[in-house]
Amino acid sequence: MARILIVDDEKCNAGILSLVVTQLGHEPIEVYSGQQAIDSFVDHQPDLILLDYMMPGINGLMTLQQIRQLPGGKRPAALLITASQLRSVEEEAKSVGVVGFLRKPLNLNSLKTLIEEHCGEEEFKASVIT
Repeated sequence: MARILIVDDEKCNAGILSLVVTQLGHEPIEVYSGQQAIDSFVDHQPDLILLDYMMPGINGLMTLQQIRQLPGGKRPAALLITASQLRSVEEEAKSVGVVGFLRKPLNLNSLKTLIEEHCGEEEFKASVIT
């Protein structure tokens, strides 16, 4: 069982992601801001991070950058969830260590596939699901 950090400022979206994670037999940890994600990461050391891109304050990519700079923590895979169709978002995301993209509206089967693909692996390949 993997511990999966879910970061989304929309509680309804986070709840849906938590249900999927639970159905797959993993432990969801819901937070609703970038700062909460950073704090929660230190406490829980998740195996995977599901990050919403557009959030007030610290967006998903800035959140991941700050998590990656924490001393002594592990470096779990991160999947970015975005409504953006901009290629520049994908390029920036890859540069900070995002290994997969899910575009809104979410395809739950694609979400399940990416979670299963990335939980517990040491090395990850970038995946794009549209």
